[in-house]
Amino acid sequence: MNILITGANRGIGYALLQEALKRGHLVIAATRKPEMIKVDNNRVSVYFLDLLDKDSIEKFVETLSVEVDALINNAGVLYKDSFENLEYDYFLNTFKVNTLGPLFLSQRLYKSGKLKSGGKIINISSILGSIALLVGTTSYSYSVSKAALNMVTKLLSSKLKDIKVISVHPGWVKTDMGGKEAPVMPEESAKGIMDIIENVEESGVFLDYTGKSLPW
Repeated sequence: MNILITGANRGIGYALLQEALKRGHLVIAATRKPEMIKVDNNRVSVYFLDLLDKDSIEKFVETLSVEVDALINNAGVLYKDSFENLEYDYFLNTFKVNTLGPLFLSQRLYKSGKLKSGGKIINISSILGSIALLVGTTSYSYSVSKAALNMVTKLLSSKLKDIKVISVHPGWVKTDMGGKEAPVMPEESAKGIMDIIENVEESGVFLDYTGKSLPW
């Protein structure tokens, strides 16, 4: 498969890149910092992509020279905000990267014919975006953006009948975003997500990285 991974330069994204290569896939690594991806492998193509910038999304899709079997919308930002300390700009940036980026990138790839029929869109969401399960949050902007991303998943799964679209909670992962106390290693999360990508039969569902169904 040709697998496109956004935010592939670190954390879960980089672990997904490595796991995809182990399984023999071709990887399109998209990131704001392409110089950080130092992988000596001819099955990796590195592209610049800034999801804060709509024009960057357009240029990326125009430049892309291969078809995509699976799109992993992994790039994300998290600001530690609370009800007492809400920042308008935090919400704008978070929505651009976590919600609008995946939506517009998916739409542009599909309209351009570069997302293969029978392909898959994997939106890396979060349990913090589950309205049914949420009992608190460390970030209002992050939780709201991931709940909105889950709606993107449902809308795209309803619209794109030839594409499987799912949301995946990667677990609480030990990354810069997840923190040192997180119990799940990036490699474990990546392995589970890749298992889902290779085997998923449903569309419009919300799963954790082990394949367990989660409520919206």
